[in-house]
Amino acid sequence: MNINVDRLKNYLRELIEIPSYEDCDEIQCYLMEKLPFFKWEKQYVGKNNLYNIIDIDPDKPFLINTHVDTVPPIDMEEPFKAVEKNGAIYGRGAADTKGLIASLIVSLELFRERFPDRDIPVSIAFTVDEEQNTALGSEKLKEVLGPIKYALVLEPTYGRICNKQMGALEFRLNIEVESAHAAEFEKYENPSKIACECIYGAEKHLDRLINIIKFNSGWEYYAIPKSAEVLAELKVYEGETAEVIEDKLKNFLREYKSVDYRREDIEDFHFFGEGFAVKVMKESYQSALNREAETGVMSSWTDAANIYKAGVECVVFGTSHLDVAHTKREHITISQMVDMTKVLYSLFSILSHLT
Repeated sequence: MNINVDRLKNYLRELIEIPSYEDCDEIQCYLMEKLPFFKWEKQYVGKNNLYNIIDIDPDKPFLINTHVDTVPPIDMEEPFKAVEKNGAIYGRGAADTKGLIASLIVSLELFRERFPDRDIPVSIAFTVDEEQNTALGSEKLKEVLGPIKYALVLEPTYGRICNKQMGALEFRLNIEVESAHAAEFEKYENPSKIACECIYGAEKHLDRLINIIKFNSGWEYYAIPKSAEVLAELKVYEGETAEVIEDKLKNFLREYKSVDYRREDIEDFHFFGEGFAVKVMKESYQSALNREAETGVMSSWTDAANIYKAGVECVVFGTSHLDVAHTKREHITISQMVDMTKVLYSLFSILSHLT
């Protein structure tokens, strides 16, 4: 299959040029304009005028979903200007998930061009607020998923078909001690050192690494700081329960009288099922790329967790790489976009023949 690479690159450039880390109205309008053959409905999620755009058809029980919001620019220079370099396109959201969206648009257009008499064989939902702890987009989407049996959630999975998703516990530690002149540090506790001791001790106690997302302590003045705050996260593996892991962590922390623990977010490990959704994705991958797909576990939270809770068998897939997402190195390669387009087009062809 010949893919129009220029079309792919142009769509991604246009998507990157639309900031969507706060207001998603412009990108949702762009998608409705690019995909006029869907019967779009706006589904407001109750926050800052954010809304999903959806076409849920009872006759099309296979859903394609992805989020349209991104993280903010953070330290990325010119995040909303697509830069092509060494066979890749850089920009905020390129990997997560605008490059995948560009591939989705092109694959849908290809299917329409080649089979003008066939109906698009999927329902579709572009959701918002995924990059926030609230995930209001997919939470709201659950309300209309009655006709949906299967869902493909587009996320960066390194091209692996993932029907499992890692659980996680995100928590905050606040440490309060008595401050003092810094020259007398031997006589006093230091909240930063206590925080580090807690984290390293908890890693040993729980037999897993802990990621420090944010650490605040100290000031420019010559004094022992009176407080430290740590925002951290650990993974919950298959066969474990998140609340059991949390109880073990809290029991360990009880020996530190100056430490206050607070849960920020919690999610169990998910197995989304191994039925039709996985089978058809493997078939689509094999047919499109002439090689067997790798399977794996999605290491980050995705909207599939909420969709699965509505009784939908889910699979998470995307050819882009998760490790560069949310960084100043965020990019997707042209070859990854081409492969994604081929797999999606193959999926539509297979589903079309089944209906």
